[in-house]
Amino acid sequence: MTKEELKAKVAKQQSIINDANNQICSDVKEYIESLPYKVGDKVSCSRCDVCWIASIIPERNYARYSGMIEVRINPAKKDGTRSNREFVLLSMEVDSIKKIS
Repeated sequence: MTKEELKAKVAKQQSIINDANNQICSDVKEYIESLPYKVGDKVSCSRCDVCWIASIIPERNYARYSGMIEVRINPAKKDGTRSNREFVLLSMEVDSIKKIS
């Protein structure tokens, strides 16, 4: 095998990997759209009784998407208003999110 043949084979496999990664990202974004809570919603979770969703994005591990979501929240201040602090929820905490009406 020559160096050029190796480069061609590697490029082909990297293209397949990139296509799969893009499909994972697309599927996760579709899942995010179907969630019962959206960015800005007031919610409760296992970490905070009252908090607001700051962002929901596809989770990345290095350069690849993991198939999970990353949820960032703003907890409530002592007076009950939204704080500027931001926390990333762990996957088990994401499963505990409940929307507050």
